[in-house]
Amino acid sequence: MNIHDQIRNKIKDDVLHENLKNFASSYKQSKANVYQGHDFEALRQKVYQLKDRDINKVMEQFHRFKENAEKSGAKVFQARTGQDACDYIAEVMKKHNTKYMVKSKSMTSEEIQLNHKLEEYGLNPIETDLGEWILQIGNEHPSHMVMPAIHKTRQQVAKLFSEYTGKPVDPDDIKGMVEIARQYLRDDYFKAGVGMTGANIAVAETGTIGLVTNEGNARLSSTIPPVHIVLVGYEKLCDNFSQAMDIVKVLPKSATGQNITSYVTWIKGQNPSHKNETGTKETHYVFLDNGRLAFFEHPEFKEALKCIRCGSCANICPAYEMVGGHVYGDRYIGSIGLILTALYQGDADAKDILKMCIGCRACSFNCPSGIDLQKMISNLKMVVGQKYGINTIKKKVFKGVVAKPDTMKNLVGLGSTFQFPLTKKNKFNKEKIIGTVPFLSGEKDFRHFPALSKKSFTKSFQKEIKPLANPKKKVFFYPGCAVEYFYPEIGMAMARLLHKHGVQVDIPSKSVCCGLPAIAAGDPEDARTMIHKNLDEMKSPADYDAFLVVCPTCGGAIKHEFLDFTREDPDRYKLSKQIGEKLMPMGQFLEQLNLKFRVKGGRTVTYHTPCHNTRSMDYTAENLLKNILGKQFKPLTDTNVCCGFGGTYSLDFAPISNGILNKKIEHIEETKADIVITDCPGCVMQINGGLMYKGVEKKVMHLSSFIENELEVVSK
Repeated sequence: MNIHDQIRNKIKDDVLHENLKNFASSYKQSKANVYQGHDFEALRQKVYQLKDRDINKVMEQFHRFKENAEKSGAKVFQARTGQDACDYIAEVMKKHNTKYMVKSKSMTSEEIQLNHKLEEYGLNPIETDLGEWILQIGNEHPSHMVMPAIHKTRQQVAKLFSEYTGKPVDPDDIKGMVEIARQYLRDDYFKAGVGMTGANIAVAETGTIGLVTNEGNARLSSTIPPVHIVLVGYEKLCDNFSQAMDIVKVLPKSATGQNITSYVTWIKGQNPSHKNETGTKETHYVFLDNGRLAFFEHPEFKEALKCIRCGSCANICPAYEMVGGHVYGDRYIGSIGLILTALYQGDADAKDILKMCIGCRACSFNCPSGIDLQKMISNLKMVVGQKYGINTIKKKVFKGVVAKPDTMKNLVGLGSTFQFPLTKKNKFNKEKIIGTVPFLSGEKDFRHFPALSKKSFTKSFQKEIKPLANPKKKVFFYPGCAVEYFYPEIGMAMARLLHKHGVQVDIPSKSVCCGLPAIAAGDPEDARTMIHKNLDEMKSPADYDAFLVVCPTCGGAIKHEFLDFTREDPDRYKLSKQIGEKLMPMGQFLEQLNLKFRVKGGRTVTYHTPCHNTRSMDYTAENLLKNILGKQFKPLTDTNVCCGFGGTYSLDFAPISNGILNKKIEHIEETKADIVITDCPGCVMQINGGLMYKGVEKKVMHLSSFIENELEVVSK
C-alpha cells in the first residue's frame, strides 16, 4: 500500500481522529502549564550544548562508562549493527537456557526489530509496558515513541483483551483491564531468565544508566530476572549527573506534560540477585552503533543524535494529528522519525514519508534538545530529490517558468486573461474565485481558489506609488508570488499606508519566487537559481531603514534559506546576511513607526498566527491587534497551529491539508468573530477558500487590508 492509500485509510478512521485531536489539545495545555516558571529556551540550550559533541568526545565518554561499569563486573559489548546486537542478546538468552525475556519499552529495540529477530531464533521477548504489551498481542508496532498505543481506544483494547483471554471484557472497567495485564505480566517477570531495558541516560563518570518511566515495569524487568541487558545508543551518554539532571528536567515535561514521571531509576553496574548462584545479577550493556558513530562526524546529521526521545515533535505536528504514527514507518515516529528513518534505514525508506512534512517549523521550536528538525528534513528532501528525482511537472514548472521571472509574468498574464470561463463571484464577499478546476476533483476539491489578478502588484505599484521628495524613512518591500499575482491589494494597502505617512517604498524591478517551493519539493538546483536572481534584484541594505514582507514564509526564506544557498558565494552571502538583519514583517515596522489606530466599526475580530511569523520572523501581530481592538478582539484557540496550506503540499497531501484546515475552521467558528485576520497571503488563500467552500459567512483579511479598510490612523 503506497503512502497516499495509507493516509486515506487513516483519515477515514474517526476513532483515530478523535483520539489524536483530544490528545493534541490536552498536551499543548499540559506542556504550557508544566513549563510555567521555567525558561524553556535556557533549558533546551543546556541540553543542546551538553549533546553538542564529536566522535572523539563520544568515544571518550563511552570508554569512561565502560571502565566504570566493568569495575563492578558488568559486561559491555559494542554492537556495530542491529544484527550484531540481536545476535548478542540471543546468545545471552541461550547461554542461560531461557526462552523468555521481559523487556521494558525501548525505541532502540524497535529500531533493530529485536522482537522479530528473537522470535526467529525461537525465543520469546515479552513487552511489559502496558501500551507495548497491547500492541504486541495485537501484532502492531508503536504509533508514538512515548505513548505507543495512543491510537487505541479502551473499546478497542477491551476487544483485543477479550480475544486474547477468551473471556468477555468490559470496556468501561479500566481497573479491570489493567488487572488483566497485571495478571498475565506478573507471571512473565518470574519465568523470564533475562530482563531487558533501554536507557534514557548513560552517565560516563559512574557507569550509571537512568530510566524515566511511569509504570514501574522497567524496575521489575531490571530487578526480578537474574540477568539484565541494557540496549542503549551512544547518543544517550553524558559526562556526569549534573548533565543527566538537565535532561531529566525537560524529558517528562516535553514528553507527557508532567513535571516529573512516576519513576526515575538509576542503575549502576551489577546488583545483588538471589536467583543467581553467584548472588549477583549478571549485567550486560549493549551499545548500539547502527550508523550512529559515522553520523557523529557529519556536520549536519549529528544534530539528530541530540534527540532525547521525548516524542514532542509528534505531539505538536499537524500532519501527525491527522494520520497518526503508523504512516510514518514501522520504527521511529514524528519529525525526528523522518530523519532517523533516513539515517538508520536508508533514504529509500524515507523518500516518501519525508514529503509528509508541511514545513510549519513547530517541531523545531518545541524540541527540548534545540534541534532544528525542520531544516534537517528540508535538506534530506533535497538529498532524496536529487537522488530519486522530483515530480516531473513540478521540475518543469520550477525550471522553465518559476525560475524565469519574465516567462512567469507572461504565463500568469495569459492565465489571468483566459481564466474567465472558470471564474465566478462568491455570493458572500463578492470575491472572484475559480469555480471549478477540472484537475482538482475528489479529495483535492475542499476549498475555493482565488482568481488570478488582472493586474500584477508590480504594475499597480509602478502606476500609483511615486517617489517621495523628502521621505522620513525608506523601506524595500519584497512582495512574493501570492501578492504579485493573486493578491496585489495586500501589497498595495501596505504601500499606500506607508507612502501616506512619509515612508518611501521601493520594490524589485522583477518579481522572483523566493525559492521555498523548490526547496520543499527537493529541488536545490532551481531553488538556488531563484534565490540568486532575487538577490540580484534587491538593492543595497545600507540605503534602507528596513526590508519588509507581508508573507512570513517568504520572509523566513530570505532570512534563513538565502544564507544556506549562498555560502559558497561571498558577495551574495554578505548581501543575504545584511538583508536578513533588516528584514521584518509589516506589523512590526508599523509598531516601530508608532502609528496609532482606531477601529471604524463594531465588528469583532480574531487572528490566525502564520507558522513562519513567530518561528521564522520572531513576530506576531496578535498584541498589536489586541491593543487596537480591545474587547472586539476574540482569541483563537491554537492560533499558531498551521492552517494546512504549505503551498503545493495542500495538493500533494490534500486529505491532510483538508483535515488541518477543518480543525482551524472549527476554532474560528468557536470565536464567533466577524473577521479573521492573518498576515500571510497563503493562509488567506487556504482559510478563505475553506470558509467559502463551506458557505461560512466570515471575512478573511490580510493585516494590511484590514488596516486600510477597517482602521484609521488617529495620531503618530
